[in-house]
Amino acid sequence: MTAQHILILSHPMDIHAMAVAEGFRKKGIPHTLWHTADFPTCSGESILFRNGQLVIKAEGPELMIEHRDFGTIWYRRPMTQPDKEILHPADRLFARQSCEAFRRSLLPLLGPTAFWVNPLTPSDLASQKILQHEAALSCGFKMPDTLYSNDPCEIRRFIAEAGGRVIFKILTGAPWRDSRTRWVSYSAPLSEAQLVDDDLLRQTPSIYQALVPKAYELRVTVMGRQVFTAKVLSQETTEGKLDWRRAYRELKMSPWEIPEEIRKQCFLLMERLGIVFGCFDFIVTPEGDHVFLEVNEAGQFLFVEEYTGLPLLDAFCEFLVAADPEFEYSPGTGDPLRFKDLDARLKELTKEAAERHVIAASSDYDERLEDAAPAS
Repeated sequence: MTAQHILILSHPMDIHAMAVAEGFRKKGIPHTLWHTADFPTCSGESILFRNGQLVIKAEGPELMIEHRDFGTIWYRRPMTQPDKEILHPADRLFARQSCEAFRRSLLPLLGPTAFWVNPLTPSDLASQKILQHEAALSCGFKMPDTLYSNDPCEIRRFIAEAGGRVIFKILTGAPWRDSRTRWVSYSAPLSEAQLVDDDLLRQTPSIYQALVPKAYELRVTVMGRQVFTAKVLSQETTEGKLDWRRAYRELKMSPWEIPEEIRKQCFLLMERLGIVFGCFDFIVTPEGDHVFLEVNEAGQFLFVEEYTGLPLLDAFCEFLVAADPEFEYSPGTGDPLRFKDLDARLKELTKEAAERHVIAASSDYDERLEDAAPAS
């Protein structure tokens, strides 16, 4: 059977999108990599209703879309990027909101019969940490006691009841910045003495979570019904005991297997959230309990292949081609596609893409804060 056309929605600096597109090229799979941040400055996108018909058109650098017959759509990292240099500062937020409103309507129309990874509405649901937490609880996962709040009294009470052994997390993983400095938040221990004053504490609802002892951690990548598990030796690092993202240079991982019960719970949560792909994070305690932290519906997985050798890139390409929520990976004939073998080529492609396409801000928060920041 001839592979159906696959659409990748991302931006030029996304190495995952670049790697998968290059993998498709090597496999001979028809695909389109849509650098979505070209909109609105370098691309024209239109939705026309005429004589009872719907016509969609998107045209830009290396892009021409005039159909809606994609077999698979990978909802990776779509973005919009109005040109702040030609917009008055007072108009930038209006332009961004207009672009976002347009895109929210356009994207669902692109693939009425496509296999979405992940579907739009479920992706949004899964990205909401509180709603995800409630769904995970209903699936029977063991989870740390967790408070989501801006109420100083509740926060202080929670910390006291946890004996001061609390981890602080932010509700969104987006970085933020002022005109000079950019910040990225990691999980951090928190005591009552470290809290800011109550008026300031109220301004930012955050996550307060009981500290769970760790023997090691797990990164579990699920594609359909295919599960790849990496054992993360976070407790053998200097900087990454609380948050292994701080310790990539010293981190070690190895292939692992999760118990069947945990595997079934992962599938159940994905079904409840309506997603077909997700990256799960677990703590495994010294007693052997598996404690669920979160599932990222658009998680990174290439770094896991680099650490463990698990064939995640090849499997993900095959998953998008199969367009099957019951997908299980089979390498087939020949050597599987390897991320490390594409490294040199991907550097060239990223450089070329940066010259031809709009480079998106690292986050919407960056752009909005920059608009609000005083001139330096």
